[in-house]
Amino acid sequence: MNSTLSTYTKVLSWLLMGVSIIITILFFLSDQDVNSVEPFIDWAYILFAIAAVSALVFPVVNMIRNPKNVTKSLVGLLAVAVIVVIGYLLADATPIPSPTQNPNLSNPTVLIISDTGLIATYILFGISLLLLLYTGVRSVLRK
Repeated sequence: MNSTLSTYTKVLSWLLMGVSIIITILFFLSDQDVNSVEPFIDWAYILFAIAAVSALVFPVVNMIRNPKNVTKSLVGLLAVAVIVVIGYLLADATPIPSPTQNPNLSNPTVLIISDTGLIATYILFGISLLLLLYTGVRSVLRK
C-alpha cells in the first residue's frame, strides 16, 4: 500500500510540474500583458487547493493507519494554532493610505487577515531558521 501511494504521489508531482512548465512556456510565448497573467493566478489557486486538501487529508489518513502518533499530530496542530493566534493578536487594522483608493486597504477584516498570515509566516520562518541553526550546532558538537 505504501509503495502504491508513493507511486501515485510521484506521478502527481510530475504531472503538476509538467503543467506548470507548459503554462510558463505559454506565458513567455504570449504578449505578456495583464490578461496573460490570469492563467498563472488560476493555476496558483488550483495548486493551493491541492496543497490544502493534501495537508488536511494525509494527516487524517496517517492518524487512522497509526493511532499511536495521534498525540504528536495534535501537538503539531496545536502549535500551528498558537502561532496563528499570536499572529492575529499582533495584527493591525490601521487603514493604509493609497492613491488608488482601494477599498481593501481600508477594510479592517482584510487587513487583520493579511497581517495574521504575514506575521504567522514570519514567526514560522524564524522558528525554521532557529531550528536549522540548532541542528547544525548540535551536529558539530556531537562529533
